[in-house]
Amino acid sequence: MRHVKRLARQTRSGVRRPAQPRWRAALRRMAIVVVGLGLVGFAAERAWQAPATARLLERARERLIRTTADAGFVVGRVYSEGRTLADEKSLRNALEPYYGRPILSVDLDELNDRIENVPWVRSASISRQLPDTLWVRLDEHRPIARWMDGNRQVVLVSDAGEVVRGANAARFRGLPLLFGKGAPGRAVELLRLVASEPALAARVTGARLVGERRWDVHLDGRVEVRLPAAQPEAAWRRLAAEERASAVLGRAITAVDLRHPDWLTLRIADQAIRNGAEPGA
Repeated sequence: MRHVKRLARQTRSGVRRPAQPRWRAALRRMAIVVVGLGLVGFAAERAWQAPATARLLERARERLIRTTADAGFVVGRVYSEGRTLADEKSLRNALEPYYGRPILSVDLDELNDRIENVPWVRSASISRQLPDTLWVRLDEHRPIARWMDGNRQVVLVSDAGEVVRGANAARFRGLPLLFGKGAPGRAVELLRLVASEPALAARVTGARLVGERRWDVHLDGRVEVRLPAAQPEAAWRRLAAEERASAVLGRAITAVDLRHPDWLTLRIADQAIRNGAEPGA
């Protein structure tokens, strides 16, 4: 009997506990976070009652961050989506300092500001995916035109009418070049106007906003079309109809004035005048 008991004790001491599934460890870590966040949130609702409560809340927050960091809640991965034009190196530099930090200590508003300072980024939204991932969603500017500013620097204009500085405007030489104070804010309006006549829109190379009131549109890099401040759409349609009827833009002219609703005025090229050529010759 004594031998049997001793054998039984030896057998029990030799039995190893089975390894716990990984999901249990993850569940335990998640429970720490949920309980900790609940306590912090509960305390936050009452923080206004006394400064002492605020201090307790801050200490609880610090303990929560330390505990969760020890449990593996540290930034190890950062994913982004929506990047097409934003500078990859600048984006990486904005995100780099956050690797290895306790994920609950990351100030999402601060990180958001850093990312929105990256050229081409209009706005960003950031979320935590516990235990170790930050997810960044980008909304980028879309370039629709170039603009020569008051310092004679060519910058890009976005589809929101915003000036995008710090970007390489030379990459987008095919976009129309705008001039004049206030032109970026009305770029969408202009492009919508010219697009109403696709045959003319394909020939637009630039435009100038005159007195912040009306547009002079440049076609083929040589003909200036002077639109009225009131009802420019009607004038643009009138030009398209005239071009279909008589190919007026193929003549030796430098400008078409459409500011009067009842007629159009052509300015003949100086060289054509010197040569005694008829417009259209």
